[in-house]
Amino acid sequence: MISTRDKLIHTTAALIRRKGYFGTGISEVLAEVGVPKGSLYHHFPDGKDELIKAAIQYGGENQMMRYGVALKGKPAIEGLNAMVDVMIDDLLSSDFKDACPITAVAAVASSMDETIRVACEQIFKGWQDDLSGYLLRRGVTNAHQKAQQLYTMFEGAFVLSQAHKDVKFLAIQKTYIPIILKS
Repeated sequence: MISTRDKLIHTTAALIRRKGYFGTGISEVLAEVGVPKGSLYHHFPDGKDELIKAAIQYGGENQMMRYGVALKGKPAIEGLNAMVDVMIDDLLSSDFKDACPITAVAAVASSMDETIRVACEQIFKGWQDDLSGYLLRRGVTNAHQKAQQLYTMFEGAFVLSQAHKDVKFLAIQKTYIPIILKS
């Protein structure tokens, strides 16, 4: 059985993807979970920012696990294409409403509590490090630099695809993957 704390985190993570940091209200989270306000402060004594940090950490780990499944056992180009397909599926299955679970907060993080900005930074670095390790295990030279290039491309393409409601910005990344890997 899922704990109240986990329900708060999972619900907040889903709302952040859909509504961003400022659109995710504590009242809505509490109503969806079906708990009183005291439950929030029982599990997250520092309030909304502590809950947001836990939610983006959960969202980041969950997304990386989904990428890991897409990458698992595949050669680099095939795996990276599958990773892009995960992003495309996220947009299509949500009718372009769900943002990247980290970008939805990172875009405004500099105007918020520094711990949230740092949490976003750590998640992005963790994703890049995981991808770098994947590339290294596939014999790709300059794996760390290429992982940074790929994540920069993918995040930008995700945002553009969402803004335009058109996955072509992500789909075109598949043509650049072999170019980056061979450079």
